[in-house]
Amino acid sequence: MVLVNNKHSPTVKSNRGIRLDSNESFSSSAINVGDANLTKKHINDNDTINKVHNTPDIIIELNSTSCPNVQSLLSAYKGHLVDAGSCLLESLRNTAPQQLAARVGDYNENLFYEMQDNDKDISGIIDGVEHDDQQLQEDIDAFESSICSSLQHTNLTYRGSFMRTESTIYQPAHVDYDYPILEQYGTKLFLAFFPLTKEGAYLQLWQEPSKEENDGGGDEPIEGTVVFIPYGKMLIMPSDTIHGGGFKRGSSGNLRFHLYIALEEDVVRKENNITLLDHPM
Repeated sequence: MVLVNNKHSPTVKSNRGIRLDSNESFSSSAINVGDANLTKKHINDNDTINKVHNTPDIIIELNSTSCPNVQSLLSAYKGHLVDAGSCLLESLRNTAPQQLAARVGDYNENLFYEMQDNDKDISGIIDGVEHDDQQLQEDIDAFESSICSSLQHTNLTYRGSFMRTESTIYQPAHVDYDYPILEQYGTKLFLAFFPLTKEGAYLQLWQEPSKEENDGGGDEPIEGTVVFIPYGKMLIMPSDTIHGGGFKRGSSGNLRFHLYIALEEDVVRKENNITLLDHPM
């Protein structure tokens, strides 16, 4: 993870133990995010994406690509929203360890995660868990096909990580790869997020300032947009998407799965004999 701390010229920083303290920072939305108090305010279909960015107490529920506000957000962030089958979600949830192996190294150390081996696909991750073999295989096939269809690519690989929130403290704005990796391979790398419980999952997204905003020299922080990913949906985003988690509602810590996806041409290229899917921070 690389923290982004400057509105005008994001820099590569260490991914461990650093707090955002710049006056020109990407700002977390000032919404009520108490553990049991996270509420959604729906926007009207005629509202523009600009209004979404300028209204920090709005949470966009990614329930359907037919909703104009969802379409606007996906277009603005070049994202994709696809379905995830219930048998696949159940099997992953039953596979998740009760205690995840490590804490994300933000200053608040609020998120737990457990990265899976990069040579395991979904089938390998849930191997040994009791399930309906036929239904699970159908869900996995549909899951992988939906990723290929969204990214318009037939050969890809992915690596996954279980994540859980301990308590609601927003995660700093960050990207998951060092900037040199993004500059060279970013167009072939993607991220995906989907909840494993019916509590759903929350994610905050930021956009880079436009040229006009940069030239203006203003010091107003860039507010993030909070999205809610319902159970049964998966959000796919470009690898350079500035994002942050850290929200919690309910008792499971909003258990979720975070995917790192690479189009296959770049996976087989080596950088210091390490594949790209070994590079997420």
